[in-house]
Amino acid sequence: MDKDDKIEETEVSEKSAKKGILASLRQVRFALATTIVLLSLMTISAVFVVRVWSKTETSCYEDLAMETEDAIDYLEANLRSDRTMLRVIAGLIGNADDIDSIEVGGYLANYDVNSLITQAGILLPGDELMSTKGRRSRVSSTLNFEHESLLGEHISSPQPSANNPNTQVIRSFVPIRKDGICIGLLYSAGSPSNIGKAWIPGIYDKRGHCYVVDRRTGEIIINTSSDGITDIHDIPFIQTDPSYTKDGTINSILAGRKGYSVYTSEDSGERSFMCYLPFSIEDWEMVALVPESAVFSGVAPVRNGMYLMIAASVVVVLIYGLWLLRAIRSSLAETEQKANMDVLTGLQNRNRFETYLEKLEGTKDRLVCIYVDANGLHELNNSKGHFAGDQMLRFIADTLKVYFDADHIYRVGGDEFIVLQKDMSDIEVKSHLMSFSDALDRNDYHAAIGTSTYSSDMTTDALIKTAETEMYKAKKRYYDQIGKPMRP
Repeated sequence: MDKDDKIEETEVSEKSAKKGILASLRQVRFALATTIVLLSLMTISAVFVVRVWSKTETSCYEDLAMETEDAIDYLEANLRSDRTMLRVIAGLIGNADDIDSIEVGGYLANYDVNSLITQAGILLPGDELMSTKGRRSRVSSTLNFEHESLLGEHISSPQPSANNPNTQVIRSFVPIRKDGICIGLLYSAGSPSNIGKAWIPGIYDKRGHCYVVDRRTGEIIINTSSDGITDIHDIPFIQTDPSYTKDGTINSILAGRKGYSVYTSEDSGERSFMCYLPFSIEDWEMVALVPESAVFSGVAPVRNGMYLMIAASVVVVLIYGLWLLRAIRSSLAETEQKANMDVLTGLQNRNRFETYLEKLEGTKDRLVCIYVDANGLHELNNSKGHFAGDQMLRFIADTLKVYFDADHIYRVGGDEFIVLQKDMSDIEVKSHLMSFSDALDRNDYHAAIGTSTYSSDMTTDALIKTAETEMYKAKKRYYDQIGKPMRP
């Protein structure tokens, strides 16, 4: 091999080496890029799942709080509605000449006894129960008139049924008063399980459950689960988070606070999330619980499969986005509803009132405006606190709903209500207002009332102003009668 051949061979070898090096470098770069991409995808997937996991846990507390509030609102609304009906019937019975009369029997018979409210009757002095058919039975071994009457209007803990002592029922008691004296306690009764199923919506699409706890005793009044627990102290609680102890959680519940807790069940070994909120109508606490499997059921498959299928993360994001969009729409709808609803009384507020007035032009025939103002609210707030004042306003609102169309009753001010009633004669309006005033008197409440009936030469403003003027005249008469200056 001559010198020129050696030079050519050397050049070829160098070129081949360079190509090999370049090919190796490309392979290394490709492998490195692939590794970086895979590591990035795995990191992004892991971070995403961790963030979704964390977000889901945070959202769980928020969702659980909202669902717990909804459960309380729904149960309280039904209990309040039942109590309102009992008040009306108790007032009628109190005005009757004889509690054993056919008239009273008719009032009792008109109470809706169904699959939910299984009993209704009257607890009389001497510990006698009077049924809807007028039959009497002694119940001194299970019920005590003196004890129950001292509690006034209240809902009992589970008590033996009058028909079957082995069956427990919850009774809602309302005093029957005659000449200021309690002559009996009208009650409705239903089984705790039926009330829980009918009046408490399912938590987390019925994957969670609720306890209604009597804060005075710790007794579980209503239990929507099948665990058979009857006392909040018996909850199978294993502490898994230093922030939430069993004693601290139970003490908070019995103290009527609102809050959260996390624990592991002794029975299932699964972690559970808890939210508890107080009721406003009784010394009760709503405790809602949901197992971890229900909270994370939507994202657990993603966590388990993220190393094998990155596309699953995209699916979760889309599902989460759709869920978030639905939640936003639901939140906007709820916000709009709240903007037109008075939170305290459940009536429509001034916003809805003014909107309705705009629709009234040209359709005011046979329209009556009733202007109601609570007398003594300021004094009641000062003497007994704002909770007592709120009770008064709720009672006025609930009683107005009994006698007038609830869709057109508005709370337009702190203690002012307006009723716009169509197709009701003056005689009917007067009769209903007398019944309304009587119901207030029986509960030691008072209200100034002014009315105005539409005529062809009236504007809407004049209709309302006339009723308001009549209300102020009635208010002045009330304060003149009690010898106190009328507040402006």
